[in-house]
Amino acid sequence: MTGAMTLADAEQALNRLSLSVRQAAPEARLKALREGAFALLPHVREGYLNPAVVEDEIYGLANDLIPGEPGGPEEIELHEIASAVTMRIPLGEEPPPEATVVSEQPPLGTEDMRLSLICPAQWRDVPLQPMRWFAQDRIPAGDVTLYAGNGGSGKTETLVGLLVSAAAGLGDWLGCVLETGPVLFLSCEEPEENIRDRVERICKHRGIDPYSLSDLYIHCPDLEATALVSVNGRTGTVVKSEMFKSVIEYAKMNKPACIAIDSAAAVFDGDNISRRLVRSFVGMLRKLAIETGAAVVLLDHPSVRGMADGSGTAGSVDWRNSVRSMMFLSDPDKDDPDVRTLEFKKSNRGKQESKVRLRWNGLTFSTEASAQASPYRAAANREVDELFLRLLDKRNAQGRPVRPSSGRGSAPAEMADDPEAGGVKGEAFRAAMERLFTVGRIKVVETGSPKKRVKHIERAMP
Repeated sequence: MTGAMTLADAEQALNRLSLSVRQAAPEARLKALREGAFALLPHVREGYLNPAVVEDEIYGLANDLIPGEPGGPEEIELHEIASAVTMRIPLGEEPPPEATVVSEQPPLGTEDMRLSLICPAQWRDVPLQPMRWFAQDRIPAGDVTLYAGNGGSGKTETLVGLLVSAAAGLGDWLGCVLETGPVLFLSCEEPEENIRDRVERICKHRGIDPYSLSDLYIHCPDLEATALVSVNGRTGTVVKSEMFKSVIEYAKMNKPACIAIDSAAAVFDGDNISRRLVRSFVGMLRKLAIETGAAVVLLDHPSVRGMADGSGTAGSVDWRNSVRSMMFLSDPDKDDPDVRTLEFKKSNRGKQESKVRLRWNGLTFSTEASAQASPYRAAANREVDELFLRLLDKRNAQGRPVRPSSGRGSAPAEMADDPEAGGVKGEAFRAAMERLFTVGRIKVVETGSPKKRVKHIERAMP
């Protein structure tokens, strides 16, 4: 057989593999892939087929035609097939294709059926769970968000601002409502001193004490040991590092609201253009997010092409395709180097392709609309906000509710006349009311008979 083998035979065998898988019924494609792949083994042994070419063909067909979750049985079997056919693992006498076939799926209705089937009839009378956001319409809770931008654009700065706001209970980030709670930051590109500098500047801008942030947790690993995953050279599988296992254990015990990772290049020790490896890694992060309820934010650097075409991506398209949300921070504006544009490139259940213009205010980035204000204005605003809430609680306890609209009984006017207002004017109370509505700390409640409904303001429960 060896003497009769030619390069043309090898190329025909490779073509037959693709044709047989594409023509097979969906449930038979994995079997067809296995049989066709093992038929290539003699051509690989004799040097007529490059193992890398064969492996790419196997995984390319699998990505296009064979569904399966990262780390699932289909992917495990694909690793075994590719490793055997490309001779990364030793084989004695390779088994005939039939000997490696996974047992056929039993018919529907049998007790040991593998499928976990759902029928819409099961949804009757079961309320649909509302979408939960860590940052409203931007960063989903319990899922992975990719945050891309060129080096030096301000990704880490704005990310630290996000974490400080959540940990301090401020409830807002660059113009959107934000969940609050403990957060974990894996800083795998910057040392502790750099992160401390960012935290202290951002806290000064927001008017808070940085040393009171008991819910902000930072881990700065050795810069030579930052990988969360690596690739097993023998099997081609993605393997969790000890640091990743520690992150999973910490998150399951402490339930952080957000886990931020800087950056993909530092923590992914694999080929970033391999769709299979990228999908596996992002799948591991999604599993962590789903099991803990945390928003996982992964920073990434776009390629030259990703910067040129505005996609913000690098390597495999599966970096973007595998996540449910993606943000992109532009380079400095050519005409105004203090300006950036934060663009929301992908949001499966939020607003699509929205943008926010940011400006450097001397301490950190904020929305362009608020950047011109004094860095200390935030502290003054917060004092008025808290005064508004105290007076609101007082009036509701007295049975004298206030209304959100202007005119008689309006909250700003009534509070300005209160002896405890301390000289704060109605305009300041109206601005405080708008801020508190924006971050969800107050709400409008309707009372009265169906024919005569009356609206008033109450504090929103956390």
